[in-house]
Amino acid sequence: MNGSQYAKLQLDQGLGLLKAVMTGTTPEQYAYKPAGTANAIDKTHVHALTSVDFFIVSMVKGDQILWPEFATKHGLPANPLEIWGFQGAISMDAVTEYGVRLVKLASDYIGSLSDADLDRQLETQFFGIQSVGYMIQLAAMHCVGHAGDIAAIKGIQGVKGLPF
Repeated sequence: MNGSQYAKLQLDQGLGLLKAVMTGTTPEQYAYKPAGTANAIDKTHVHALTSVDFFIVSMVKGDQILWPEFATKHGLPANPLEIWGFQGAISMDAVTEYGVRLVKLASDYIGSLSDADLDRQLETQFFGIQSVGYMIQLAAMHCVGHAGDIAAIKGIQGVKGLPF
């Protein structure tokens, strides 16, 4: 396995775990607002996906993120960071649809990279100068972390969070 194949595998596995933890989630569980400072599943799900959109589609690929067009169509804030303060309903089906499109785009693009592409340096807003490989692993690990958050919120609702 070469580096670009590994990078694609890592991203696919992170996104796959996020998808797996969402499988079987009901709209009521999705919208559940936990006590304390824990984040709701709906906002965490949006955040995990829009982070991949930002890290991979915008920073690595250099394209416009998919979120604003999708968000406008569904009455959500065009700036993904504003999801945390959003008070309206977030459609699980709509966000899942966005996720399917995003996952295909990100996975196909990462699968097209060469090993040399992984070394390309990017000026990042939050992490200084980093390689494309770094940004891919960041996107993947970000998904894994938030999949754990979602599993925990499902668990406090009395349902199985992780699929294993």
